[in-house]
Amino acid sequence: MQGADEELAGAIRRCDIDGAPVTGAERVLLRFVKLVTETAYRSTPEDVQKLRDAGWTESQIAEAVYITALFAFFNRVADAFGLDDPGYTFSPPDRT
Repeated sequence: MQGADEELAGAIRRCDIDGAPVTGAERVLLRFVKLVTETAYRSTPEDVQKLRDAGWTESQIAEAVYITALFAFFNRVADAFGLDDPGYTFSPPDRT
């Protein structure tokens, strides 16, 4: 969420897709990412077609799936090793 304004960051933290200040196309993408995150096995060709209809290209759709899958991978590795949540969402590390 680097560079995001507080309204967007807050909506993302709350998982409030409908309340997030994003475009319609971004909202469709966020809904798809939520579906892939929670129940990827339920995704259908119709779900992907909604992304195309919203203007997303095949490459962009694939990238969204890859990034979503990577986040799931990293979360599962962290969970498996019992790593603590660093809390970056609420208190980013000092990068100076």
